[in-house]
Amino acid sequence: MTDHAQSEPVPDAAALVIRVWREPTDEAGIKARITQRPDLGADAETTSVVTSPEAVYREVRAWLEEFVGRTGGQS
Repeated sequence: MTDHAQSEPVPDAAALVIRVWREPTDEAGIKARITQRPDLGADAETTSVVTSPEAVYREVRAWLEEFVGRTGGQS
């Protein structure tokens, strides 16, 4: 594994951060904040909030498919 300096851009790198919690008033449900940064070389990021595991799965799948398609990876 190669270490990269913080200031050195990593080609074809992206980030997805998921924070999940339960609301005290909703026993059955969850909330998840999903922060996406499609290109670590850019400052742009998006954040969304979803309220079910299925919605989290959809967001992650869409993000991963976009990343693989953009970077030319094979599925």
